[in-house]
Amino acid sequence: MGIFSKKSLIISLFFVLSACYLLYVSLAYPYIGIEVEERAEEVTIVNLEKQGWAINNNVPVGSSVITIDGKPPLEHFSVPLNGEIEKVHTFTIEHEGQRVQYENIDGVSLQHWLLYIILPVLFFLVISGIAYFLYGQGRPRHSSHLLILFFLTIALGYMSNSGAIRDDLYASFLNVAMFLFAPVILLHFLYEYFNEFDVKWFSRYIYQLLYIIVGVISSAEAYFLMTLYYPSFMDRLPAIILFFLILFSLGLILSGYFKYRTTRYGPMFKYMNLGMGIAFLPYILFYLIPGLLIREHIIPLDVAAIFAFALPVTFVYLVTRQRLMDITFVMGRVRYYTIISFLPSIIILVVGSLLVDPLLPAITLVQLYLFIHVVFIIFLSLKESLDFRLQRRLIAAKYSYQDSMHRLSQDMKKETNVVELLKRLRYEIKNVLNVREVYVFSKNLKDQFYCVYKHVPEGVFEYVEKYLKDSPAEIGDLIETDEGFGIVVGHSLNKMTLLWCTGKKDFTTLNRDEKTYLQTIAHNTNIALENLSLIEDLVKELKALKNDQTQQYPTWLSRLLFTIAENQRKQLSIDLHDTVLQEQLYLYRKVDDLLQNRPALSESLKTELDMFRESLLDSIHLIRETCNELRPAFIEELGLVQSLRNLIQQYQLRSNFTVYFDDRWFKAELDQERILAIYRIVQELLSNAMKHSDAKIVKLHLYSDENNIYLQYADNGIGMDYSVQKDLFSHFGLSGIEQRINGFFGEMNVETAPGEGFQMHVSIPLTVNKGVLA
Repeated sequence: MGIFSKKSLIISLFFVLSACYLLYVSLAYPYIGIEVEERAEEVTIVNLEKQGWAINNNVPVGSSVITIDGKPPLEHFSVPLNGEIEKVHTFTIEHEGQRVQYENIDGVSLQHWLLYIILPVLFFLVISGIAYFLYGQGRPRHSSHLLILFFLTIALGYMSNSGAIRDDLYASFLNVAMFLFAPVILLHFLYEYFNEFDVKWFSRYIYQLLYIIVGVISSAEAYFLMTLYYPSFMDRLPAIILFFLILFSLGLILSGYFKYRTTRYGPMFKYMNLGMGIAFLPYILFYLIPGLLIREHIIPLDVAAIFAFALPVTFVYLVTRQRLMDITFVMGRVRYYTIISFLPSIIILVVGSLLVDPLLPAITLVQLYLFIHVVFIIFLSLKESLDFRLQRRLIAAKYSYQDSMHRLSQDMKKETNVVELLKRLRYEIKNVLNVREVYVFSKNLKDQFYCVYKHVPEGVFEYVEKYLKDSPAEIGDLIETDEGFGIVVGHSLNKMTLLWCTGKKDFTTLNRDEKTYLQTIAHNTNIALENLSLIEDLVKELKALKNDQTQQYPTWLSRLLFTIAENQRKQLSIDLHDTVLQEQLYLYRKVDDLLQNRPALSESLKTELDMFRESLLDSIHLIRETCNELRPAFIEELGLVQSLRNLIQQYQLRSNFTVYFDDRWFKAELDQERILAIYRIVQELLSNAMKHSDAKIVKLHLYSDENNIYLQYADNGIGMDYSVQKDLFSHFGLSGIEQRINGFFGEMNVETAPGEGFQMHVSIPLTVNKGVLA
């Protein structure tokens, strides 16, 4: 730990001292922004950069540079190195035969201050705070140290932009080295971070090879800067390498997403793809690629670098939050806003350019379009958020349809009969829609009989009759007339329930939101009415049967249901054996007799009859197995142990697992009901093992003492997640086992987990205490 602290101190000092030096360079030397060329042994000014001191002080383009800091211009390092004049105190030019000396070079534009000094320093301070926070969280991990290093590398690279445009040699080296090393450190972090979860989707040799490549290029950059000889191929090589490093990193993370998207790590890869995309795609699409292809940039480097803020936000959120936001929803909304903003952005751009200047350069048009499109996306996102947060406060809750539906759905849960529910519905709609009066009535579709819950004007029935003649009524159908409107809220085979309103108090028609509100209310009311009817019938059936304390059906009912089921199985087995099976045996004997006693048959017919006989034999075997499944043969005569051995032998022939059965300590004498119950429990467990567990070994232990029978089952299969017990019980047939055991006042205990096999311990009393039955 002590060694690591020294390393941390050294690394921290490197970044802090480098940042302090870069800040000093930015403050001590203003950005001059003069580009020069050597023409006929003269150094001539050919261009002035935006935001530079020279363009603000009207330094003439085309003039010759005579001296820089009292020396010939070619002796100043920035002229032969980059063809620029930077980091100077004084320089003299000659323009139209007159010499002009510029002294006391000072002053930086507000935009330059913001983009090249304030934002980079702020970014570095934020990153330093994040690094301190991560370093102090829990036990030190290699992955967290790499993440800190990645953040500091990005921050220092961002700060080096200001010194690099001033042609500071150390800043120029840092600008290349930091941005090249950052993607490689990120890949190193991802490898170590996911390795802690035993997730590997790329080899460590990848980032090791990239470290070597980036180290070589950074060393070459340092060498050429120190020798003040910078070959032309180095102008674009770092940018090209960075371009491929970023694309490779994005592709690698994307491959991890496709590999693990269906696992619990899928959202983590989505976050990384989002953060990497926001941070690097603007730089690649609008700065790097245009610069490499046409030597122009759609957005400046300082603007592209601002998007690097997405990286620390993404990865800190990823490693510190336990619950992630719904990234699929967020990306869906952004995609939607991007699509619907496309056409308005184009229209505003075209109209604006025609009004201002129809001859704007193509690069300027692209920049304006991107700005307008981004503003639209931000505006729509903020609008949705503000609508959600402020709508309830700015609009009275009484007239908020969403609140009304929520309020009504909550009140519906409390109602226990149809009349009260419809009264609550009338009250809510009358208040929300501000209507004069609301009526609810039901119409018998066969007898033309109306059931009225409150006096209804006679004219209303005429409107309803006229509507029903024109079209069949469905739930949510609106009936609009000059005297009011109605909606169908309930519908069955014989009865239709309608809600009728005599019109709004302001005499206006229903708008789109009100119609949607009414239709939604109608569908919810119909569901509530159906549920009330079903619940009332069900409660009447089961109210006397359910045990309020255990919340289980009585044991006698469970035993009765299983007894009925076993009797049905037995009867079905007898019917199959005495009818279908005997018919199949008869046909088999007839076909066999034909083959044995009819030598005159042709060979082709004999072949077909032989195939038919074999099919009958397979069918006979299948029917016998089915009969045995429905009702084990001679189970009463053989007893439990021998029946279980026969059952195990059958499953071993059909499955890939080995069963070890131990009955040495079983001495109890059981009634037929318990024998059949234990037999069915073992049958269900072996069936589950064959279908679901992928087990190789199954162990069964049957034993007894004076009071109980014990059955222990264990396999080495895949197990299951017991936290979703109810669903699994229903899916794997364990509910039936539990009900059988409950029918004998027994107990069941399950121990399982994914990858750890499945164990079940069952105990059933040999006798039942009469007091318990009572």
